[in-house]
Amino acid sequence: MSQLMYDLRVAWAVAQKDLRIGLTERFSTVLSILLPLNFLILLSLFAISGGLSPTAVVMNDSGPLAQQFYQAMAGAHSFRLQQASAAQAQALIQAGKIVAVVTIPANFDAALQANKPVVVDVQINNLNTDFTNDIRRAVPLSITSFYAKAYPRLVNVTAAEHDLLAQDTDYIPYLTVSILVVALMMGGLLPAGTATAREWENGTIKELLLSPASRWAIGAGQMLGAGLLAGIAAVITLLVLILLVGVWPLHWGEMVLFTLLTIIIFVAWGTLLGTLLKKRQAFMPLAFGTSLPLFFISGAFGPLSFLHIPFMEGLAEAFPVYYAIVLQQHAFHGFDLNTLGLALNALVLVVYAAVVLALAGLVLQRSTMSH
Repeated sequence: MSQLMYDLRVAWAVAQKDLRIGLTERFSTVLSILLPLNFLILLSLFAISGGLSPTAVVMNDSGPLAQQFYQAMAGAHSFRLQQASAAQAQALIQAGKIVAVVTIPANFDAALQANKPVVVDVQINNLNTDFTNDIRRAVPLSITSFYAKAYPRLVNVTAAEHDLLAQDTDYIPYLTVSILVVALMMGGLLPAGTATAREWENGTIKELLLSPASRWAIGAGQMLGAGLLAGIAAVITLLVLILLVGVWPLHWGEMVLFTLLTIIIFVAWGTLLGTLLKKRQAFMPLAFGTSLPLFFISGAFGPLSFLHIPFMEGLAEAFPVYYAIVLQQHAFHGFDLNTLGLALNALVLVVYAAVVLALAGLVLQRSTMSH
């Protein structure tokens, strides 16, 4: 019992030391916080700019049918509409501030009431194929939706939508939850890897090895200190996500549990890499070079099953980032992004944590035996 208490005191002392040094040498700590926040800002701006096509509508007819057609366009979920005069609309599209100009003719109501054809002019700036195709799909959809409501007897085929989920989820709430996993990944890897490599660079690991403490106490202390730093980064990112972006977890208990589990995995992974490489200069490129590509292929931007690329799905499923994203999306939005179920996805992360912790301990043991 006395040896156990001594080992626990050693582990806590090592954790305090690494925490104090990490807060003093702020590079890795600040980087682990700023990197996910930069991703959050940049990718959110990308999603905002690519979600809806800015469109000017020239309302030459203000009758009830013309107003119904405008509302049908607003309900197509593809336009960011603004009304403008013909001159204003041309100035906007020439300046590149809008993608399309839709002109509702002056005889819109009268022609429809007289059963005459109506031409709605659509001018598209086809510089961007994504925006162009959105407009080309959304205008016919708006026409169909308009006719289905204004002249239901003329439309024999209509769609009856049945949503799988109780509510729609915008792209930014989905994307920001994936970015939370980046914060947990980098927040665990960087402090653990740099702290462990620093011990070997400075030779202070030898002082620890000369103590009567067991090797597990030293390793546990290193991982505990890195875990506390990772926890700080995670809390800051969560506060930004919840309070500023406005994305609240649907299941708080799941969010906390999966956050802790993800931190444990990447703290252990960082400790493992830091012990193997023993130099911060070698650890940092490897951490970035492997982590960020794994994030991008692990379903950060949408369910991998939607892509129908078996090779990418198989590659992503070999790494814990994929399962962390799946579990956090369920915790925040209630999504089931694969067919494994919540318990099995969580079990996969638990197995990853156990394996990486065991490997980190084994490598530390072997490394210390050789010194």
